[in-house]
Amino acid sequence: MTPPVSKEQYRLEQEAFVSNHGGTTPEEVIFTLLPSVCGVLLATTTLGILKKYTHENVRVVIEFMLTVIPIILCCTILSGHIGSVCVIMISMSLLNIMLLLNKRINLPNSTRVRPVTGKRPFVTHFRALTNIITAICILAVDFRIFPRKFAKTEAFGYSLMDTGVGLFILANALVAPEARDFSTFRRGGFQETLTKNMKNCFRSCVPLLVLGFGRIAVVEYVGYQKHVTEYGVHWNFFITLAIVKLFSSMIISSINSKYSLLSGIWILWMHEYTMSFKDLKTWVLAWDGPRDDFISANREGLISVPGYVGLYFVGVAIGRLIHSTYQSSHTRSNMNFSLKLYGYEFGMGYTHCNESMLLCIKLSLISAQTCITTLFCDFKISRRLANAGYCMWIVILATILLSLLLLIELVLDVIDCAINESSIESKTEKLRKNLRLNLKKHGESEREENDECVIRRSLEIFDGVNYNGLFFFLVSNVMTGLVNMSMHTLYTKQLVALLILIIYMAVSILSTLILYRLKIPIKL
Repeated sequence: MTPPVSKEQYRLEQEAFVSNHGGTTPEEVIFTLLPSVCGVLLATTTLGILKKYTHENVRVVIEFMLTVIPIILCCTILSGHIGSVCVIMISMSLLNIMLLLNKRINLPNSTRVRPVTGKRPFVTHFRALTNIITAICILAVDFRIFPRKFAKTEAFGYSLMDTGVGLFILANALVAPEARDFSTFRRGGFQETLTKNMKNCFRSCVPLLVLGFGRIAVVEYVGYQKHVTEYGVHWNFFITLAIVKLFSSMIISSINSKYSLLSGIWILWMHEYTMSFKDLKTWVLAWDGPRDDFISANREGLISVPGYVGLYFVGVAIGRLIHSTYQSSHTRSNMNFSLKLYGYEFGMGYTHCNESMLLCIKLSLISAQTCITTLFCDFKISRRLANAGYCMWIVILATILLSLLLLIELVLDVIDCAINESSIESKTEKLRKNLRLNLKKHGESEREENDECVIRRSLEIFDGVNYNGLFFFLVSNVMTGLVNMSMHTLYTKQLVALLILIIYMAVSILSTLILYRLKIPIKL
């Protein structure tokens, strides 16, 4: 294809290239996200085999190759062969699991499986994958190798890119302080709580607003292309995050977080009702409507805020469900789960397995109930409106991903337990021999065995992305702008475009990984 003759002509071509798309089916969106889940299982099992033989930097490269690169490929040149990619990744993972069981790797804490404490690995993976997939899409959409069915829809419909902002807000809600607050009484009065929340909120909102307004200034100054119907003329993702955080802090000051689900449903219902009043929905979605004042120019950004606030509170409720499931495990009896397979006995106590199985069932039921409700009520899905249908679609997608990632975590726990059981017998035999030979020598060998590492539950690059999540997204945005200003992405060859995407993601992840290893948090 022939490159444009002027900068303005190319800008118009780019805006037309990312606009007026109808999306795809919800099944295809879910199907496109499956390789990211399979990549987690493949990477963790591969590193479990190679952990004793590879340097930490090599392990990071393996993580990148087995998780990030498959996502890039499935979002671009392999978008029509996702089923084959998933089958290959699952087959390789099963092979790794068999090798792990055959090697009988000795693990520390041989008398019990490592308890579930602190951060939940499946939540870490979900939040990191949300960031990574969003970062890939915001640059890939400017190349022709990115299928147009994955680009943002213009009015109604399902697409991969439409899920970005919704999943981002829900992922933040899962780990919000409100999701861990199980106190039965308010610490202080309403005014005191409101003042404290607003102070903390303004402290965190100011950087977001600076980024939002800074992006507006840069876009206007350099003449960067704008997809106006995405958020509006002046609105953007950072401003949406700041406003949602502001409103949610105000509401949480007057309503206990245990009512977050009811609050979220009520806000979404009121939002849906308001949009139907005086045909507000039609005004927002009108592609040729005037944009001659601030409200009309940014109607998409303004009208979507209540929907995202409601989604945030639903996310807090899901986060409370996750934390409460594990928190209440100590009050239950220590039931045992055992299974004989492939010559191994898999046995785990209640606190290591059953609460994860129970949570997996709960999340699956939430997904099924929300799906049935969406179909029964015949909700239309609109990212621009952030209506009830869109928010329910995001909840369905998030709970499906969380269930699958939790299932992987459960599989890894079972593998650990199987290896652990086999190592107990071998260690008992060694103990008898060492007691006969030399008690001191036994102590040294025991310390050496305990230095060996378990299968790492959360991948290091995912930990790094989560450690500075907003910084990672900012770096991705800046690099996306630099790539678009330095070359004509619409006329880039397929192989070159793919190489640019891989380098772009490698640099973005490396920047956060370095900060993570140095323990330097950048609060934005």
